[in-house]
This record gives sequence, structure tokens and C-alpha cells, in this order.
Amino acid sequence: MTVSGNQRDDRTTKYALGPELLERLLDHLHTRIDGCLGVGLSASAPEPHSLYAVGIARELDALQWEVNDGPLVLATMEQEATMAAELADEREWPRLAAAMAASALVSGPVATMIVAGSWNDEGPIVLSVYLDHQPNGNDLRAVEEIEPVLAMAAALVEFCSEEIVRSDQLLSMVEHRRIIEQAKGMIMAARGCDGGTAFRLLVTTSQHFNIKLRELATATVELVGQAPAESAGGDGVKGVDPVETPHGAARDAAQRMWAALRD
Repeated sequence: MTVSGNQRDDRTTKYALGPELLERLLDHLHTRIDGCLGVGLSASAPEPHSLYAVGIARELDALQWEVNDGPLVLATMEQEATMAAELADEREWPRLAAAMAASALVSGPVATMIVAGSWNDEGPIVLSVYLDHQPNGNDLRAVEEIEPVLAMAAALVEFCSEEIVRSDQLLSMVEHRRIIEQAKGMIMAARGCDGGTAFRLLVTTSQHFNIKLRELATATVELVGQAPAESAGGDGVKGVDPVETPHGAARDAAQRMWAALRD
């Protein structure tokens, strides 16, 4: 099939929007936080790797994956937020500290915040923020505000790069996150724990029973709410599928997890 010049330009623009959006979002976070030295995004599948980065995150994200050591690796493995007062701490991260010294990447102390709070069926999207000071409340608020948008943009670029994303695909991705957040909130209320602990419980349960995270989350929402999980798009919207009905294994896993929480 022959593609006209206008059609070709239109497709090129659509493909470019994903990476360009990520770069702008990362630049925004980089400039918003005083003393921010760099910001990066990484994915854990099919193997851990850096997606996009600005500032010293280009080198430091890649270096942590290369030596398999550091708070970025830890946060990805444990699916939780991690902070480090000094990245080149020989006691905490010996291989990373040695690699940083050998490469002379930075000349002063570097603190970091790592957030692995967004997840799809492939694994977490991990946000790394490098600072010239200890993280404070303003830094945390800036990260919390933009992390969901960054995670969504990264998922679009990373897992939908081979096609132009349709509106129903985007809505489906948003819906998965919404259901997971609902299930996480239910666990927080039942156990009296924070969001990170609730999220790790969901992840650990899904891995133990070998079921998709979104299926476990949906089964949990339906079990606790005693009603089918609602679709944000509505069942009557053309082209948008309703929330998938969880299968038996997901329901069984949700029941076992919830029973353990209530004991």
C-alpha cells in the first residue's frame, strides 16, 4: 500500500508524540524540584533497562542496571519506594559505589528517591530522582503529582510502540490502574497499612498464584464490594470493553489473600 506524504507525516507525528511527551514530563519534573540533578524512567521487562532520562540519571540509571546494585535495583525488585541519603555509600551499595568512583560520574554527594508504584502485566515502571540534598516534603509532593502521568506515558511508549494507540486501548490502561488503586485502598483499610505495603501484598499474591495483577485486583474489588467492578468507560460505550470478569483462579487467590488479612 502506498502512503501519501500527508499520511506519512501524520503517522510520524503520532509515533513521535510518545517519546516527546516523556521528555517534556521529565524535563518538567527536573526543573520543578530545586537541586534536582536528574530524572529517569526504567522498565523491568523483558529485562530491567532504562527508558528515558535527563541529567545525571542517564548515567546513574544505566550504571545501576549494569552492576545490578543500588536503590533503583532494590526498588524494582521489591516494588516499593526507596530513598537513599548517599548513592555512593560503600556499605549499602558496594558495587555501585566502586563503579561510581571508577567512572567519576559525580563530584559531590547524591541523594535519590525511587518510586516503583505503577504496574502493568509486564512489571513496574520505575521513576528515579537524583538530588543534591536530602529529599523533603516538597520533593515528594512534586513526584506524587506527576508520577501517574509519567507511568502512563511510559507504558504507552514502551508497550504500544508498534502501533498507533486507539482511544479504547488508552482507556483500558487507565481502567487497569484505577482497579488496582481501588484494591490497594481496600487492603490499606483492612490492614491499617500504607500504600506501598498494600501494593507489595497485591504483587506478591499475584506472583505466588501466577495470575495477572489486574485480575487479582478486580477479583478483590468484587469480593469486598460484593458487586461487579464498574468500568469507568461504561458498558455501553462503543469500542470500550467492560472490566473483565475475573476467572476462578483469580477469585480463589483474592479470597485467600483477604481471609489472611482478616485473621
